[in-house]
Amino acid sequence: MKRVDHSFPLPVFTINKNFILQSYSKEAEDSFVIPQNFLDLFDEGSLSKLKKWIHPEVKKVTLEAQLKPFGKASNPVTCDLHVKWSNDLYAEVLLILKDDQMERVTTMMNQLRARLNDTNFQLLEEKEKLEEALELNNRLSAPFITLTEETALIPLFGDLSLDKMDVVEEPLLQRINQGGIERVLLDFTAVGDIPKDGAQALKSLTASLFFMGASVVITGVRPEQVPKLQNIRFPIEVSYLHSLQQAIYKYCVQ
Repeated sequence: MKRVDHSFPLPVFTINKNFILQSYSKEAEDSFVIPQNFLDLFDEGSLSKLKKWIHPEVKKVTLEAQLKPFGKASNPVTCDLHVKWSNDLYAEVLLILKDDQMERVTTMMNQLRARLNDTNFQLLEEKEKLEEALELNNRLSAPFITLTEETALIPLFGDLSLDKMDVVEEPLLQRINQGGIERVLLDFTAVGDIPKDGAQALKSLTASLFFMGASVVITGVRPEQVPKLQNIRFPIEVSYLHSLQQAIYKYCVQ
């Protein structure tokens, strides 16, 4: 068993048909104490489901399961498993935690607002600045727009920095994980520069989307952006259309 570099920004494991770990990603190593047997990560109540559905006869499956408590967690942690068998011997497993991150952020913001309301005028000004900054950040972050039951649009704005792609990545993968979306339109009409680290993050994001069963269509690329996108070497399944209007007509109107 060894650790390997992987394009997915999430815990990934390679197992054999007896659930023995063959390899794992850095994200998996950072999150868990790596066992010999993949099933040792899971709560006893999930074992029968995993044994029933994770085998070579089921080539591709998504399951919800309970992990044993790890890190700061005191109770079992819910996760989604995306399993794909490469052959009759080995499968890759992508693990996505269903944490309460948004709830924690909301709680923190409510606590901060409560504290600011109890302070003087100076802190009230800071509160207003904070709310304005959050509003601006929400406007500038790439929104997830559902066009049809199968197609979603992600219009990207400004430079594709690593920080921006990190912000975009998690909510996008969570929305795809909820099911139904089979196609993602990444619109570059309003994109500025594409630095190297942001480009690699974009490549990693497209790889994750493909692994989760969603195709990717890139639209609105300007001529000066073409060389940088060619250097990214996306998976061959990525397709391109000249404009967002063309993509919407093809996938949403026809």
